[in-house]
Amino acid sequence: MTTERSAILHPSRTHELRATAQRVVSGSLPGARPGRPTQVDLARLRTLDVGTTPQLWTESNIHLLEGMLIARVRLDDLDGALDLVDAHFTEGRLRGRAVLGLDSLGSLFAAVAEAYASAGRPRDAGLYVSRALTFADSDAVRYRAAAVQTLVLAVNGEFASAKSAREACAELSRSNRWNASDTDHALALADILLAVGAVDAARVERAAAVLRALAPRDPYAQHAAATADAIAQVILGDLVTGVAGLRSALGGAWSHLSHRLVRQLALSVLAESTLVQGSARRTLALLDTQAPPSSHAVCFDAQRAAAYLALGDDRAALEVTDGCIELGTEHCPRTLAIVLVRRAVARDRLGQRDVADDLFDEACGLAVHAGDLVFPFLTVPQAQLAPLRERLRERRPDLSARVAEASDRFPLREPRASAQALPALTPRERSVASALRRGKTYAEIADEFTLSVNTIKTQMRSLYAKLGVSTRDEAVSVLERHGFYL
Repeated sequence: MTTERSAILHPSRTHELRATAQRVVSGSLPGARPGRPTQVDLARLRTLDVGTTPQLWTESNIHLLEGMLIARVRLDDLDGALDLVDAHFTEGRLRGRAVLGLDSLGSLFAAVAEAYASAGRPRDAGLYVSRALTFADSDAVRYRAAAVQTLVLAVNGEFASAKSAREACAELSRSNRWNASDTDHALALADILLAVGAVDAARVERAAAVLRALAPRDPYAQHAAATADAIAQVILGDLVTGVAGLRSALGGAWSHLSHRLVRQLALSVLAESTLVQGSARRTLALLDTQAPPSSHAVCFDAQRAAAYLALGDDRAALEVTDGCIELGTEHCPRTLAIVLVRRAVARDRLGQRDVADDLFDEACGLAVHAGDLVFPFLTVPQAQLAPLRERLRERRPDLSARVAEASDRFPLREPRASAQALPALTPRERSVASALRRGKTYAEIADEFTLSVNTIKTQMRSLYAKLGVSTRDEAVSVLERHGFYL
């Protein structure tokens, strides 16, 4: 039933792999005698194919399946992990019949939930972690399930619920007198996410130190810890050091040995930091090819919207977040609050006051419910938020007070503004403006955009009029002063 890809295994090899799987599964539980699995153990299991669903699942082949899931998640082969899930699970249960103990089911479903959470699919993860909590029969498996639950809730921005799950882990650890080295890998990552969500630099650094000590020979864990340290510097206000650390985490020679979830977090914070430094165009360039996870647990479109607001392009801020609204209830509630604040600012600046107020009310309500009263208001110029907050105070003084209290505790960062805002440009005008500095002729620009020369000349005249100039050199100079070019 079990084969290694492109190979027929000798019986002794099969026994060895099953022993490795048992070591990986046992090592994911607290108090395990064999200790944590090594990178070699994980690599051996990652290359396996469990084959077709057996007629009857037994403890032996279930341990192999779970070990493979854990290996693929730890080594960031999330597509491979989800392929296993799709092949052998459906609607919160195993395909096929099974003769298994409760703990085996609980541990297995926790591994499935961790795969979904790591891929940014917290709702799917929630289904399987609920099954894991139901089946868990021993304290060790209860701890494992609660640890993954903490990660699931942290990914989805449900910080208050995540805190309760985290406390359940701590209580189980205390009552069983487990060591710090027994801390679950998923829980260590969740602690970083929760600390970042709380905008608490000291807490982020502590979480990074725990993960670094937990897995000193695991490059994935070390990368996550280094990323957390860089984020802590950003929170402390040292953008130069923090940005350098984040760029190293994303572009360093060892950055491929990292978790997708951590890379997305690093890119998100780097984009925010770049915008704060006054480089809206560079922020957009950073995010140019990035697609968010399906639930938008990390929402790059919200950051694109903030960049467009900084550039004075309110309609682009709305357009880039239309897809977020179309997701409906599939969108992560915490990051939806961030989206709605940016849309409220754009609507307000376009003179749509009533719509803006409705959006801002909804955003603040979501932020309070999620327990995240800082991130929705980051990188939005306070002058643009002021009228929205003033009107909120008149309509909902209770809600306004809670938002203000959180904001006052943390000095909100906003983009460094130019002395004079650049006029809003249409998408075509932006494209033409980008071509100006390259010294192309009208004919060459027309050929690039598959337009007539006369159309390009019309776009040029419109651009010059908005910039208040009459020549190409003057236009390029104005655009450079306003940071239009990267």
